[in-house]
Amino acid sequence: MKKILLVSQPLQVNAQAHSKDNSYGLGLAYLHAVLEKEGYEIRTQSYNNWAPAAAAAALEAELSGFKPDFFLVQIFTMNRVESFKVIKKARELLPDACIIAGGVHASIYSAQLLDNFPLDYVVIGEGEATIVELLRTISSSGNLGTVKGIAYRKDGAVVLTPQRPLIEDLDALPFPSHELFIKDEPLREMGCILTSRGCPYRCSFCCLHTISRRKFRKRSITNVVDEIAYIVEHFPQIKVLQIADDTFTLDQLRAIGICREIIRRGIKMRFLCSARIKPASLELFKIMEEAGFESIGFGLETGSEKLLLSIHKSITREDVLKTFEMLKGINIRISTYLMVGFPGENTDTVAETIDLIKKLQKIKYFEFAGVARLWVYPNTEVYEVMRASGCIDDSYWLTDKDVPFFTLEHTAEDLERMTTRITLACMPWRQWIKRVFIDLLHPAQTFKKTASRMRKLRQLIFN
Repeated sequence: MKKILLVSQPLQVNAQAHSKDNSYGLGLAYLHAVLEKEGYEIRTQSYNNWAPAAAAAALEAELSGFKPDFFLVQIFTMNRVESFKVIKKARELLPDACIIAGGVHASIYSAQLLDNFPLDYVVIGEGEATIVELLRTISSSGNLGTVKGIAYRKDGAVVLTPQRPLIEDLDALPFPSHELFIKDEPLREMGCILTSRGCPYRCSFCCLHTISRRKFRKRSITNVVDEIAYIVEHFPQIKVLQIADDTFTLDQLRAIGICREIIRRGIKMRFLCSARIKPASLELFKIMEEAGFESIGFGLETGSEKLLLSIHKSITREDVLKTFEMLKGINIRISTYLMVGFPGENTDTVAETIDLIKKLQKIKYFEFAGVARLWVYPNTEVYEVMRASGCIDDSYWLTDKDVPFFTLEHTAEDLERMTTRITLACMPWRQWIKRVFIDLLHPAQTFKKTASRMRKLRQLIFN
């Protein structure tokens, strides 16, 4: 029986999360389930939130002990540095193993990776069907040129095969291997599920269209709720399910149908999801509340009408206000996600964001999730703006530097000041107190982080 080791390496430190209930890698879980069904002996390891040194030691032991025939590496832009290191280490330890990369970053830079690292193949785009066909073809010494959606080297040149169609029948996939992330984490109470794939929008900062091609595909209502029931039955420690869709509520009738089926089956579970500001309806929010949804996160990004238009968010300030009016009487917690540093950001746009958040807080109180600085990912509009300016080029991604912030118009320090200005103006004082006390009581929090929040709390109270 052929052996496979599937891994995802540590993210850059400032992108790691360390809660016992982090979301987990459903991409890995789906690949594991598909390959296990094919009869391979497979081990999957996610080191996303590990310290790099600890992950390197653990993975070296895994490579030396397990000795896989195929080594599969999931590469994101945020974990590319550690991924490149482990590819080199794997080739050193297992010179005869077949090394295959996949993931968003690998899909964008397949040729760059093949030119610079000891890889055999790159899987481009969705991986489930491609990896199965690729492994079968390798094992039978078949014609690699017939395998759609891969890149490889032949006679010194990179060969890119035709694009593979997206998986349309998502119900045909096995349920992801949740046990990879649940059984080894006895304190975990949150599970994750995908009910759809893809987002039709074209936000200027998002690179996920690399995989989904801005096509929205959905599982059937029955298939989704069957998986929820499976999790309830097999993992009783799970009390909360995060729906990890890009756009769960895009098809409102389907979202309502999922809620109705959850209610009809008498499933008792708490749900979290992210959603767009529109489409939205009072009927949708009411039945989500009845089905057990306790939290919705909205990606507002900015309160500036001008920036909402320029980043192609396809919403307006008025849309945001209308949706919050619908939610006013609904017992679901709301959080908002903001970013600063878009092209054209200035003191006026920051003031507009503060104004919108304050208006929303008056309609429905919500815990302020904070403000992020705009990261620049390849294959996005903001990356092309940076590249056209000469501030970055594709060779950047071969360095060991973190994913950069958009600093064409403002320094990193300017962006940090913007985030502080919005945070101090918008975060309710009681939430600041709560965060400070959590920091003080939690041994994993650093003194520096606690001191920073104490300082900002003083500013909030006394200014």
